[in-house]
Amino acid sequence: MFPKLHTVQIILFLTFSLAHAQDTDTTETDAGGREMYTSVDISYSQDKGNTDFLSLYYGFDFTVLGDLGPLKDTEFSFNYSRSDDKLDGESFTDDQYITSKFDLWANKRFSPFLFFQKSYDNSIGLQDRLNFGTGAKVGIFKGLSISYAFLAESEDYLLYTYTDSSEAMLAGDFYYTDSSAVDPGDFENWDYYYYYDTTWYEGGDSVYYEYTDSAAYYYSDSTEAKAESFFRHSIRPKFKLKLMDGNLVFDYRFYYKPRVDDFKDYLLEHELKISIATFYELLYIDFNYTNKYNSRYDGTNIYNPDMGDFYKAVDENISIGLSFMF
Repeated sequence: MFPKLHTVQIILFLTFSLAHAQDTDTTETDAGGREMYTSVDISYSQDKGNTDFLSLYYGFDFTVLGDLGPLKDTEFSFNYSRSDDKLDGESFTDDQYITSKFDLWANKRFSPFLFFQKSYDNSIGLQDRLNFGTGAKVGIFKGLSISYAFLAESEDYLLYTYTDSSEAMLAGDFYYTDSSAVDPGDFENWDYYYYYDTTWYEGGDSVYYEYTDSAAYYYSDSTEAKAESFFRHSIRPKFKLKLMDGNLVFDYRFYYKPRVDDFKDYLLEHELKISIATFYELLYIDFNYTNKYNSRYDGTNIYNPDMGDFYKAVDENISIGLSFMF
């Protein structure tokens, strides 16, 4: 297995857009009209021989800008993305995102919006996440804005409820409440087959245990934890600049997403996009960088059975690509 937990990927791929290659900037839209954009992205890569690697990516974007009946100066967007990579037949990247957003008064300094997203990312143990809510964006000065959203969320991670074991297991202790005590004198080569930290102290005496029904860090008789439902804040500063007559676009966004009932459980996400126009007006060079932090994996030993390692708190991704518009 290949432990894809904290990786930096550099991928060069070609993206074919049916309408336009860059994210639409609503500050330059004529509020009195209506514009519609659709783009489809497909990426395929495969290696065979000494390396067995398969990479697939699908993307779809649909955006409508302008007036929608009595609603003036609006933006509606729908985005779908799917990544599926395998190395030596084992899952390397497996995620999917469906996102929809509706902005009212998109070109104004103050813009309320509705937000919906359904996603999963098996490489970090996220089997399903559904969040939706409402918020607003406020422009501070040219290029800089900040937005806030209040989200209702349902979250399902690949975690186990250890019904038969001590919670100390999560800290790395090998101890089970349903295992039976043994006498080291009954076993030959005790020091070779058993670890000294498999002891539990009861009344000042060391007691050794035989682990009859369990394996380290997850258990055959335990049940997967159920999905959680809660509320989350989402705070997003954004800084976007267009330089050199729009030939250079710099877009940086930072998300801070704490749970309403527990600020120690939060997500941090950095997104940087740089787009550079080339000598050919329909060809762009795109640079994308993301850095995602999940506090639930910081300082904990939560085992990822698919990757054969523990989940890490940080995931990074770098991609460099060419975009064509026609």
